[in-house]
Amino acid sequence: MPEFKGKTVLVTGASRGIGRALVEAFIAEGARVVAVARSVPADGDREESNRNVTCIACDIASGVQRAALADSIRALGRPIDILVNNAGIQRSLDLTGDDPGALCDAMETEIAVNLVAPICLTAQLMPVMARPGGTIVNVTSLVALQAKTSAPVYSASKAGFQRFTEALRRQVQPHGLRVVEVMPPLVDTAMTTGRGSRKLSPEDMAAAMLQGLVDRRERIAPGIGRMGLALNRIAPALLARIIGRQ
Repeated sequence: MPEFKGKTVLVTGASRGIGRALVEAFIAEGARVVAVARSVPADGDREESNRNVTCIACDIASGVQRAALADSIRALGRPIDILVNNAGIQRSLDLTGDDPGALCDAMETEIAVNLVAPICLTAQLMPVMARPGGTIVNVTSLVALQAKTSAPVYSASKAGFQRFTEALRRQVQPHGLRVVEVMPPLVDTAMTTGRGSRKLSPEDMAAAMLQGLVDRRERIAPGIGRMGLALNRIAPALLARIIGRQ
């Protein structure tokens, strides 16, 4: 995929799962990758010239750390061609039975990581996005369409992120930027341990995302994700039952 050769790509949640697979996929295609995660190897703040990757430790839920990340990106001295807002957490929460104090702490963290952080990070990095030609990739979820009963806050945060993605697309289009939404199916990561079957591997998910970018799709939903979108159009109540009980 020559489209990615020499491009600078920033990926959040880059230490595992889809994020880690994306880092490897972009590197394989000749991109320069900024891999952002809460923890990185001890020498992760130094660029590995042989792998063309810069690792930066950042808890994106922290406004202070996000600001420091934005400063580090500006210090690189080159524009970001592709920003992938991938980091996210999902927690099973029962508002009828869980301890209220612990519940509120968990909910605030989930909203911060899934919704506040990617919105703010996008705003902070907007001045260094390549234009024209820059791309912002936001990873949402099928639960943005139909809520998952055991994950009410995750569902709400992803629905909010989807609405943000749609509005952002209209705002930045006149500036030569495009916005892509990614709606993964169940992917075999730590977050989905013990849930569902027919999971897509992180590597296959990353490959689908890169191909979707090459094809210039506004929404990338591979495998069962594509089926979920179709089902939401023709039988939304059925999809709601399927997702609701996962």
